[in-house]
Amino acid sequence: MKYLIILLWLILGIIYFWLWNSGKNNCCDENGLAIESKMPVNGDSSDTKTLEKPDLPLAFNWSSPLAVKGDGFKAYRDSIISSLKDDEILEITGYYRLSEKNTGNEENLGIARAKEIRKLFPEIPDEKIRLLSTVVDEKPGEKTGLFASALFNNALNQKQVKEIANTALIYFPPNSVKKLNSKEIEAYLDEVAEVVKVTGEKVSLSGHTDNIGPDQPNLILGQNRADIIKTYLLKKGVPATQVISESKGEKAPFVPNTSLDNRAKNRRVELKIIK
Repeated sequence: MKYLIILLWLILGIIYFWLWNSGKNNCCDENGLAIESKMPVNGDSSDTKTLEKPDLPLAFNWSSPLAVKGDGFKAYRDSIISSLKDDEILEITGYYRLSEKNTGNEENLGIARAKEIRKLFPEIPDEKIRLLSTVVDEKPGEKTGLFASALFNNALNQKQVKEIANTALIYFPPNSVKKLNSKEIEAYLDEVAEVVKVTGEKVSLSGHTDNIGPDQPNLILGQNRADIIKTYLLKKGVPATQVISESKGEKAPFVPNTSLDNRAKNRRVELKIIK
């Protein structure tokens, strides 16, 4: 009887050790970094699901900015880094859906996702990375499973201000309106402000967007872009009576919205000096 009890305790010990070791192996990724084991579904902290590694190199949970790495992420990341040329920058675009909850401090969940992805590329300096965001349509099953929600693009490091005839084109990243955050644009507007304060000429600002998203939000987005330029000029001393701002939304594209590069050219404010 005594030996039977010892045998039972030995079997229980082996089972406990196996369960403990299995849980330990599932808590971390291949680099020893902790990964999410549970995530809220639809924003309800009482409704959770177990998270497994995705088939995709990089995936996300509903309403979460945190990137979940798949088994193929390392090779995927290495290919992105090796393909980046000296005259290019890496654009990381975070996708988000209007029905997702944004509980962070970022402008939207897409830019929050882009910032989290940026942390996975420490080898690339900040001047070689541009973080963007764009809204996309919700697809079936995304609220309850892992899904792709980012785009990587190698883009030429083009100027953000381009002058054509008597018009200056000032380019904006997707959904960006809160601040200019560009020394190049600010330096150009400083020159414009100094000139029109002396000449008394008026500045016409027309805001434009690409064709991603509904018409009415794009019309508002175009107006916000024109207004952020107007606000900057007013702060530099240009009288409000000399600045006119309007929006054309997606209705007057500079080029057809048939590629990422073309859509980037359509996200703009057109600045004209009226004599």
